[in-house]
Amino acid sequence: MRLAFILLFLTVTFLFAETKKIMVDLKTGNMDAFTTQFLGGVPGTADYFIAQGDSVEIAVVIHGDAYKFFVQNLENTQYGVDQSLAENQEKLHKRLLEITGKYKVTLEICQVGMNKRGILTEDIYPFVKPIKSAMVGLVKWQSKGYTYIPLP
Repeated sequence: MRLAFILLFLTVTFLFAETKKIMVDLKTGNMDAFTTQFLGGVPGTADYFIAQGDSVEIAVVIHGDAYKFFVQNLENTQYGVDQSLAENQEKLHKRLLEITGKYKVTLEICQVGMNKRGILTEDIYPFVKPIKSAMVGLVKWQSKGYTYIPLP
């Protein structure tokens, strides 16, 4: 009887669980906004839904001033002179690895903006995928049912 109840509970939980699809439009170049809203807020939101029994898929489209947080070779880019970024780079990189490892996160970066800023594919972290443009990425994820969350 106890086993039957457990199986029933698990079946009901599974039937009502949803996949929350979140698409983050990441444009901020502000360190405080990036660390609180993105590195803190996105995992916090994912944890909330996971605690409710849902699964979470997160897509991030990187453009605007946010490129600098995803560059591994700062000295090869215009961001090499950003002392604050250089001082925090190791900590930010570690947190990005934690987030991408724990949650189902896809990080896509706008190739058009990379080209305008002289950022080469080999200068960004290997877990970030260049895409044709931010607009293409935004349309792609929204057409797949992802909820749009702007982080300007």
